[in-house]
Amino acid sequence: MTNDFEKLENLIVGCKKCTRLVSFRKKIAKEKRKQFINEKYWGKPITGFGDPKARILFVGLAPAAHGGNRTGRVFTGDRSSDFLYKCLYKAKLSNQPNSDHRNDGLKLRDIFITTALKCVPPGDKPTKKELNTCFKYFNKEIEYLENLKIVVALGKIAFDACIQFYKKTLQN
Repeated sequence: MTNDFEKLENLIVGCKKCTRLVSFRKKIAKEKRKQFINEKYWGKPITGFGDPKARILFVGLAPAAHGGNRTGRVFTGDRSSDFLYKCLYKAKLSNQPNSDHRNDGLKLRDIFITTALKCVPPGDKPTKKELNTCFKYFNKEIEYLENLKIVVALGKIAFDACIQFYKKTLQN
C-alpha cells in the first residue's frame, strides 16, 4: 500500500492540468510574504500525508498560499497548523506538537491529512472544473485508506468532496 501512495504522490506533485492553479501557485512562490522572503517555496501541488493505516482522515480545502504552498505539506507553516498539531500531539496522535516543513520529522499515528484540491486557488475559490480534476487524486487517497472509520471535513468544499466520494462509492 505504501508503494501505491508513493506512486500517487508522484502523479500529484507532477500535475499541471489546471493552468490557472499552476500559474497562481508559481506566482505565490515568487512573490513571497515578507516574513518568508528568504525561504524557498515548494510551489507545486501537495499530497496528503500521514499513517497509511489510518482510521481517521482530516480533509481541508486546499494548501494555504504561504502555508502548504510554501512548505510542501498541507496544514503546515501557518496558524491553523499550529493549533492542529498541538491538539494531535496532546491526543498522542503525532510525535511532535508542530509542523514547520515537509521534512521536519513529523509522524502521525492513525491519522491521514489531505485536501480536496491539491493546489492553492486564487482567493481560496477553486472552479468546479479544477475540483473535478483533483477529485481523482482525492478519491484515490481515500480508496487507499482501507482502515478508514472517521472523516473530519474542515469546511464546505471539503465536506462536499467527501459526500461526492461516498455517493459514487455507494452507486458502484
